[in-house]
Amino acid sequence: MKRTIGWIIPTFLATAAWQVQADESEASRGLNVAFTDCTEFVGVAPVAESKARALVPSQYQLVVDDAGAKLVVRIAHCQGVAVNNRPAQAGTVAHLGIMLYSPDGTGTDPNTAINNYTLTYASNVPALVNGLRKQGVPAQWDGNLTYEVTPTSATNEFYAAVSPDAPDAVTWFLHGNVAEPEIASPFLANWWSYSKKGEVKMATNIEQIYFDFSSTVSFFTARASIIGDLLGGNSIANFPLSFRGKFASAQMTVTRAR
Repeated sequence: MKRTIGWIIPTFLATAAWQVQADESEASRGLNVAFTDCTEFVGVAPVAESKARALVPSQYQLVVDDAGAKLVVRIAHCQGVAVNNRPAQAGTVAHLGIMLYSPDGTGTDPNTAINNYTLTYASNVPALVNGLRKQGVPAQWDGNLTYEVTPTSATNEFYAAVSPDAPDAVTWFLHGNVAEPEIASPFLANWWSYSKKGEVKMATNIEQIYFDFSSTVSFFTARASIIGDLLGGNSIANFPLSFRGKFASAQMTVTRAR
């Protein structure tokens, strides 16, 4: 029995060390994600600068005006999400963030780009969640993530619900009416994250996206959450600025600074 234990322990330690090295090697290569046949909703609302500042590392410069800092709410559903050339699957991504001035000089045109610091990230695509976690992004799995667009006689009813399967998860949902996008533009969306593993940049390049700016959508969350505290309440009644988007393809490149 002693000989058996003496063999098992070194083997277990060697296997664990190999797995750590393999995970780190994969993380060092970054992450590439192809999105196809997608629609999205993005809402922007003012929040107190002091509360936003407390959630974002000091090296990042917040976009602030007389109304305050800017909370960004985004959810997108795609018929195809392919992670590092794996087979594509339908999936949804949902994230909340604070708008930034570009930390690295990319995406500086406010009409065709945006930079945000990531507060929460959820998806129902396992390979995407796992890949982002290896990079250091606090991505959460949400197997019940809901994204619905229901045509009505006048417009499209929109409903989305985000409730990640984690004890500390921020739950939130959207409801309202969205119109069909018609205004074409290129767009670059940079979402930033920072942890003990370093800085991570999630850059999504969309060669052509169609926008509509007339959607009326409201946001709801728990008052007892970091977002509820940021809002000073549990809802946003119709985003003052919103974007309804539709695009055929996009490429997200995830890189981690060393």
